[in-house]
Amino acid sequence: MEMLKIPEDQPIESKLISNVIEDAQKRVEGFHSDARSHLLEYDNVMNRHREAFYRRRKEILEKEEKGQLRDYILGIVNQQGYKREDYEKKEKEIGFERMRKIEKLICLRILDSLWINHLESMGYLRDSVKLRAYGKRDPLVEYKNEGHKMFKKLFLMIDKAIVNTIFRIAIVPTSQMQDLRAREKKTESIRQKVGRNDPCPCGSGKKYKKCCYPKYG
Repeated sequence: MEMLKIPEDQPIESKLISNVIEDAQKRVEGFHSDARSHLLEYDNVMNRHREAFYRRRKEILEKEEKGQLRDYILGIVNQQGYKREDYEKKEKEIGFERMRKIEKLICLRILDSLWINHLESMGYLRDSVKLRAYGKRDPLVEYKNEGHKMFKKLFLMIDKAIVNTIFRIAIVPTSQMQDLRAREKKTESIRQKVGRNDPCPCGSGKKYKKCCYPKYG
């Protein structure tokens, strides 16, 4: 255009140029359409995971409302290789009513924390499978296959974590709890009052950072 000295405000009327521009526009639109379609396929995988996960979560809440959560937990306990007697012993130690509240709390907390981990893992997987295209493997197929394995593993991890957590529960005596709170309060007080370069309050003569700081933080 500079060589022909065509003014900037003069419209270009050429079938050849119009066809080139139109073809380029179609290619760009096709590229974005494929990208949107691919993105939707990835999202569909996560939607299926999300639906199945929230069905499990809703099932637990419904069983708790109907008083059936104990039977549900007993089923998982059996699957994980424990005996009913083991569970009933722990239940007696904790207390029947308290155990019902603990079961719900443990189930929901483990479900939510492991689901967050799963979302992060799926995000990492989505980024990593793109490189597999260099090995002539379809990244979407790889994502679906790997994601399915990870999701099955998620449910197995949930059941195992629920049972293991329940059997690790221990009732702390009131006196021991009071001592623990007193120590925590003392530790917090030290953190707020003593600087790292101040003399250590234990009386050792050393600086706090070289004496009790590693202990209290």
